Amino acid sequence: MDLAHELHDLVRTLDRWAEQMLRPEGLTYNQYVALVILGQHPGITGRTLSKSLGVTEAAGSGIVKALLADDLITNGATPGSGNRRELRLTSAGEDKSAHCAQLLGHSLDDNARAIGIDPNSLASTIRDLHDEVRTIRTPATSQPTDAPQAQENS
Repeated sequence: MDLAHELHDLVRTLDRWAEQMLRPEGLTYNQYVALVILGQHPGITGRTLSKSLGVTEAAGSGIVKALLADDLITNGATPGSGNRRELRLTSAGEDKSAHCAQLLGHSLDDNARAIGIDPNSLASTIRDLHDEVRTIRTPATSQPTDAPQAQENS
């Protein structure tokens, strides 16, 4: 059994499951994650939100437009600031985010408890593993910052 494969497969399953759970709420998973991000970082730009979601700016713009149309977020940018947005949750967005967090969070916690796993302990272990992976992993194509750079031949 391979840990990386099992975790990747679990995340894919959870993403599909979350899409199904959120559909009756009128949200996609990316829209829900956008609400969570905006709840934690009010006033961020559309560009920053897109980067945080791991989507293109065009896809992020579509997510923002849908959330604006549903009055779940507002654009608090000052007049004359061009296309720059300062996005914030509305009270309806806060309520929707909290409701969806309960739908998604408690179900997985219940699954963990059903097989004898403490969800808080598992979450802590996963956070520690994630922190360790982020600390020691670098993309194979990048060089450490203190490595000598190859010189080009002229």
